[in-house]
Order: sequence, then structure tokens, then C-alpha cells
Amino acid sequence: MKVRPLLLFTSIVSSILGAIVVYLILSVPNDLKADSLLKNARAELATGRNDKARQSLSTIVAQYPRTDAAAAATVALVTLADSERMKLERDLGTLRRENQQQTKLISDLQQSVVQIKATPSPAPVVIEKPAPAPKPAVKKPPAKKPAPKKRTTTRRRRG
Repeated sequence: MKVRPLLLFTSIVSSILGAIVVYLILSVPNDLKADSLLKNARAELATGRNDKARQSLSTIVAQYPRTDAAAAATVALVTLADSERMKLERDLGTLRRENQQQTKLISDLQQSVVQIKATPSPAPVVIEKPAPAPKPAVKKPPAKKPAPKKRTTTRRRRG
């Protein structure tokens, strides 16, 4: 009768060992694949390709949910989402400041335009051309009468 409990105990222990072996056979390759995908995703994060990294991390979580790599991928996804949210908040703050500055500038320009429109336009300035200065009078000596022609009594021959 001592054999029966011993057989029962041996069968339970062997079943447990078999289950452990089957679990290891099935889970170790998944862990290795998930770890390699996680390393690739981290390398993509380091190079700045966040979209590809996010896709790889999502694949790890979806295909290998019960691995350590899936937990690490979940943490990495949450961290990535937080960093992008903070970046968006900074960008939004910068855009709001720029918008306020531009609004103030536009308001100042509108006030200047209204002020310019409100002031009456000055009368046109007419600049008359000055009259030409009179020329100074130059006294001319009185004209001499030409000397009378001499009359010759003898005619000269042309020769």
C-alpha cells in the first residue's frame, strides 16, 4: 500500500516538471524575439524615429503580452507619449506667445491707421515759380554815325 501514494506523488511531480519544461520551451523563444524587438525599438528611439519605435513597441505589447519585454514596451510607450505631450505643450506655449505679440502689433498698427485717418490732410503747398530777375541794364555807348563816303572826282579804272 505504500506504493500507491508513492506512485501518485511521482506522477504529480513529473506532471509539474513536464509543464515547466513545456512552458520554458514555448516561452523562451517568445522572450528572445520580444527582447530583440525591444532592442530595435530602443535603437529607433535613440535615432529619433519615434513613429517606427512606437510601432515596434505596440507590436511587442500585442504579440508578446506576457513577457518582460511587453512590460518594458508599455513603460516606453507611456514615457514616449508623455515626452511628446510635453513637447506639444511647449510648442503651444510658444505659438500662443507669438500670437499675442502679433495681435498686439496688429492692434498698434490699426490704432496708427485710425489716428492717421482722423487727422485732416494738410492743405497742398503751392510753390510758385519766382519771376525771372530783371537783367541789369547795360549802358551801350551811343552808336556812331557812319562816316560819309568820300566822293572822288575822278573815276578809277578797274583793271
